[in-house]
Amino acid sequence: MRKLGEGVHVVESEQRFFGIEVGTRMTVLELDGGLLIHSPIDMDPDRVAHLGKVRWVLAPNLLHHLYVGPWIEAGADAWAVPGLQAKRPDLRFAGVVGPDSSPFGDDVVLLPLTCFPLTNEVVVLHRPSRTLVVTDLVFNLPATAPKATRFAMRCLGGYPGCRATFLERIAIRRATARREFAALAALDFDRVILAHGEVIETGGRAALARAYDWLGVAW
Repeated sequence: MRKLGEGVHVVESEQRFFGIEVGTRMTVLELDGGLLIHSPIDMDPDRVAHLGKVRWVLAPNLLHHLYVGPWIEAGADAWAVPGLQAKRPDLRFAGVVGPDSSPFGDDVVLLPLTCFPLTNEVVVLHRPSRTLVVTDLVFNLPATAPKATRFAMRCLGGYPGCRATFLERIAIRRATARREFAALAALDFDRVILAHGEVIETGGRAALARAYDWLGVAW
Protein backbone atom coordinates (compact mmCIF):
# COMPACT_ATOMS: atom_id res chain seq x y z
CA MET A 1 0.00 0.00 0.00
CA ARG A 2 1.25 3.46 -0.95
CA LYS A 3 0.09 6.78 0.43
CA LEU A 4 -0.19 9.38 -2.32
CA GLY A 5 -1.65 12.21 -0.28
CA GLU A 6 -3.65 12.98 2.82
CA GLY A 7 -6.39 10.35 2.94
CA VAL A 8 -5.43 8.82 -0.43
CA HIS A 9 -3.86 5.37 -0.71
CA VAL A 10 -3.36 2.86 -3.54
CA VAL A 11 -2.60 -0.85 -3.74
CA GLU A 12 -1.28 -2.39 -6.96
CA SER A 13 -1.63 -5.97 -8.16
CA GLU A 14 -0.97 -8.08 -11.23
CA GLN A 15 -3.97 -8.57 -13.51
CA ARG A 16 -4.27 -10.24 -16.89
CA PHE A 17 -6.89 -9.28 -19.46
CA PHE A 18 -7.30 -11.55 -22.49
CA GLY A 19 -3.91 -13.02 -21.65
CA ILE A 20 -2.13 -9.66 -21.48
CA GLU A 21 -0.66 -8.39 -18.21
CA VAL A 22 -2.07 -4.89 -17.68
CA GLY A 23 -1.84 -4.68 -13.90
CA THR A 24 -4.52 -3.09 -11.78
CA ARG A 25 -4.80 -0.61 -8.95
CA MET A 26 -7.23 -0.19 -6.05
CA THR A 27 -7.72 3.21 -4.46
CA VAL A 28 -8.59 3.71 -0.80
CA LEU A 29 -10.03 7.07 0.27
CA GLU A 30 -10.31 8.07 3.91
CA LEU A 31 -13.62 9.91 4.26
CA ASP A 32 -15.60 11.26 7.22
CA GLY A 33 -17.92 8.25 7.26
CA GLY A 34 -15.23 5.61 6.81
CA LEU A 35 -13.14 4.15 4.00
CA LEU A 36 -14.21 4.08 0.36
CA ILE A 37 -12.67 1.22 -1.65
CA HIS A 38 -12.55 2.01 -5.38
CA SER A 39 -12.08 -0.84 -7.88
CA PRO A 40 -11.17 -3.53 -5.32
CA ILE A 41 -8.42 -6.02 -6.08
CA ASP A 42 -7.91 -9.59 -4.89
CA MET A 43 -6.80 -8.97 -1.32
CA ASP A 44 -7.93 -9.54 2.25
CA PRO A 45 -10.07 -6.59 3.43
CA ASP A 46 -8.30 -6.81 6.80
CA ARG A 47 -5.19 -5.36 5.15
CA VAL A 48 -6.73 -1.88 5.22
CA ALA A 49 -8.08 -2.12 8.78
CA HIS A 50 -5.28 0.09 10.12
CA LEU A 51 -6.73 2.99 8.12
CA GLY A 52 -10.21 2.71 9.60
CA LYS A 53 -13.51 0.97 9.01
CA VAL A 54 -14.43 0.08 5.45
CA ARG A 55 -17.79 1.73 4.83
CA TRP A 56 -18.24 1.52 1.05
CA VAL A 57 -16.92 -0.36 -1.96
CA LEU A 58 -17.41 0.95 -5.49
CA ALA A 59 -17.40 -1.15 -8.65
CA PRO A 60 -16.59 1.80 -10.96
CA ASN A 61 -17.48 0.27 -14.30
CA LEU A 62 -18.89 -2.84 -15.94
CA LEU A 63 -15.47 -4.52 -16.10
CA HIS A 64 -14.05 -3.82 -12.62
CA HIS A 65 -16.24 -5.92 -10.35
CA LEU A 66 -14.47 -9.26 -9.92
CA TYR A 67 -13.39 -8.75 -6.29
CA VAL A 68 -16.33 -6.84 -4.81
CA GLY A 69 -17.78 -9.87 -3.00
CA PRO A 70 -15.26 -10.17 -0.13
CA TRP A 71 -15.72 -6.50 0.73
CA ILE A 72 -19.48 -6.95 0.94
CA GLU A 73 -18.91 -9.94 3.21
CA ALA A 74 -16.65 -7.73 5.35
CA GLY A 75 -19.58 -5.35 5.91
CA ALA A 76 -19.12 -2.70 3.21
CA ASP A 77 -22.04 -1.18 1.32
CA ALA A 78 -21.46 -1.91 -2.36
CA TRP A 79 -22.33 0.57 -5.08
CA ALA A 80 -22.56 -0.23 -8.77
CA VAL A 81 -22.68 1.58 -12.08
CA PRO A 82 -25.84 1.22 -14.20
CA GLY A 83 -26.12 -2.25 -15.69
CA LEU A 84 -23.86 -4.03 -13.22
CA GLN A 85 -26.65 -5.31 -11.00
CA ALA A 86 -28.02 -7.30 -13.94
CA LYS A 87 -24.53 -8.55 -14.81
CA ARG A 88 -23.76 -9.59 -11.21
CA PRO A 89 -27.06 -10.76 -9.66
CA ASP A 90 -25.00 -12.77 -7.19
CA LEU A 91 -23.86 -9.58 -5.43
CA ARG A 92 -25.91 -7.54 -2.98
CA PHE A 93 -25.58 -3.88 -3.98
CA ALA A 94 -26.76 -1.02 -1.79
CA GLY A 95 -27.53 1.05 -4.86
CA VAL A 96 -26.54 2.39 -8.25
CA VAL A 97 -24.48 5.55 -8.59
CA GLY A 98 -25.91 8.35 -10.68
CA PRO A 99 -25.59 12.09 -11.22
CA ASP A 100 -27.82 12.81 -8.23
CA SER A 101 -26.45 10.21 -5.83
CA SER A 102 -23.80 11.23 -3.27
CA PRO A 103 -23.53 8.20 -0.99
CA PHE A 104 -19.94 8.92 0.05
CA GLY A 105 -20.26 12.42 1.50
CA ASP A 106 -19.36 15.94 0.44
CA ASP A 107 -15.64 15.27 -0.13
CA VAL A 108 -16.43 13.06 -3.13
CA VAL A 109 -17.94 14.07 -6.46
CA LEU A 110 -19.20 11.36 -8.80
CA LEU A 111 -19.45 11.85 -12.55
CA PRO A 112 -21.07 8.93 -14.40
CA LEU A 113 -19.96 8.67 -18.03
CA THR A 114 -22.81 7.12 -19.99
CA CYS A 115 -21.16 7.97 -23.31
CA PHE A 116 -19.27 4.65 -23.50
CA PRO A 117 -21.79 1.84 -22.89
CA LEU A 118 -19.10 -0.86 -22.88
CA THR A 119 -17.96 0.32 -19.45
CA ASN A 120 -20.51 2.84 -18.07
CA GLU A 121 -17.62 4.19 -16.01
CA VAL A 122 -18.08 6.60 -13.13
CA VAL A 123 -15.13 8.88 -12.36
CA VAL A 124 -14.50 9.97 -8.78
CA LEU A 125 -13.15 13.30 -7.59
CA HIS A 126 -11.64 13.46 -4.12
CA ARG A 127 -11.99 17.16 -3.43
CA PRO A 128 -9.55 17.64 -0.52
CA SER A 129 -6.58 16.22 -2.48
CA ARG A 130 -7.73 17.35 -5.95
CA THR A 131 -7.43 13.73 -7.09
CA LEU A 132 -9.44 12.26 -9.95
CA VAL A 133 -9.81 8.47 -9.82
CA VAL A 134 -10.52 6.74 -13.13
CA THR A 135 -10.61 3.14 -14.24
CA ASP A 136 -10.50 2.40 -17.97
CA LEU A 137 -11.03 5.98 -19.17
CA VAL A 138 -7.32 6.23 -20.00
CA PHE A 139 -4.20 4.06 -19.74
CA ASN A 140 -0.72 5.27 -18.81
CA LEU A 141 1.50 2.23 -19.24
CA PRO A 142 5.23 2.78 -18.61
CA ALA A 143 8.13 1.74 -20.82
CA THR A 144 8.88 -0.95 -18.22
CA ALA A 145 5.59 -2.76 -18.93
CA PRO A 146 5.97 -6.24 -20.48
CA LYS A 147 6.85 -6.14 -24.17
CA ALA A 148 3.69 -8.03 -25.15
CA THR A 149 1.59 -5.57 -23.17
CA ARG A 150 3.21 -2.56 -24.83
CA PHE A 151 2.78 -4.12 -28.29
CA ALA A 152 -0.89 -4.97 -27.71
CA MET A 153 -1.70 -1.56 -26.27
CA ARG A 154 0.14 0.23 -29.05
CA CYS A 155 -2.03 -1.65 -31.54
CA LEU A 156 -5.10 -0.52 -29.60
CA GLY A 157 -3.91 3.08 -29.47
CA GLY A 158 -3.37 2.95 -25.71
CA TYR A 159 0.43 3.33 -25.66
CA PRO A 160 2.73 5.22 -25.19
CA GLY A 161 1.79 7.81 -22.62
CA CYS A 162 -1.62 8.68 -21.22
CA ARG A 163 -4.07 7.59 -23.89
CA ALA A 164 -7.59 6.43 -24.59
CA THR A 165 -7.80 3.41 -26.89
CA PHE A 166 -9.31 3.16 -30.35
CA LEU A 167 -12.33 1.48 -28.73
CA GLU A 168 -13.36 4.82 -27.25
CA ARG A 169 -12.99 6.58 -30.60
CA ILE A 170 -15.12 3.96 -32.33
CA ALA A 171 -17.84 3.21 -29.78
CA ILE A 172 -18.21 6.46 -27.83
CA ARG A 173 -21.42 8.44 -28.24
CA ARG A 174 -19.82 11.71 -29.19
CA ALA A 175 -22.66 14.13 -28.53
CA THR A 176 -23.17 12.67 -25.06
CA ALA A 177 -19.41 12.51 -24.51
CA ARG A 178 -18.96 16.21 -25.26
CA ARG A 179 -21.54 17.11 -22.61
CA GLU A 180 -20.10 14.74 -20.02
CA PHE A 181 -16.48 15.68 -20.71
CA ALA A 182 -17.37 19.34 -20.41
CA ALA A 183 -18.57 18.53 -16.89
CA LEU A 184 -15.35 16.58 -16.31
CA ALA A 185 -13.25 19.50 -17.50
CA ALA A 186 -15.05 21.75 -14.99
CA LEU A 187 -13.83 19.67 -12.04
CA ASP A 188 -10.87 20.89 -9.97
CA PHE A 189 -8.18 18.19 -10.07
CA ASP A 190 -4.48 17.79 -10.67
CA ARG A 191 -3.54 14.20 -9.74
CA VAL A 192 -5.08 11.32 -11.73
CA ILE A 193 -5.11 7.79 -10.37
CA LEU A 194 -5.63 5.16 -13.05
CA ALA A 195 -6.41 1.46 -12.73
CA HIS A 196 -3.81 0.58 -15.39
CA GLY A 197 -0.44 2.27 -15.66
CA GLU A 198 1.40 4.93 -13.73
CA VAL A 199 -0.31 7.46 -11.50
CA ILE A 200 -0.14 11.00 -12.89
CA GLU A 201 0.92 12.95 -9.82
CA THR A 202 0.57 16.38 -11.38
CA GLY A 203 -0.64 17.70 -14.72
CA GLY A 204 -3.50 15.23 -14.87
CA ARG A 205 -5.91 17.75 -16.38
CA ALA A 206 -3.57 18.40 -19.32
CA ALA A 207 -2.95 14.67 -19.77
CA LEU A 208 -6.69 13.91 -20.04
CA ALA A 209 -7.17 16.86 -22.38
CA ARG A 210 -4.51 15.44 -24.71
CA ALA A 211 -5.93 11.91 -24.53
CA TYR A 212 -9.36 13.16 -25.61
CA ASP A 213 -8.43 16.13 -27.80
CA TRP A 214 -10.32 14.46 -30.67
CA LEU A 215 -13.60 15.21 -28.86
CA GLY A 216 -13.08 18.94 -29.23
CA VAL A 217 -13.91 19.80 -25.60
CA ALA A 218 -12.36 22.93 -24.09
CA TRP A 219 -10.39 22.29 -20.89
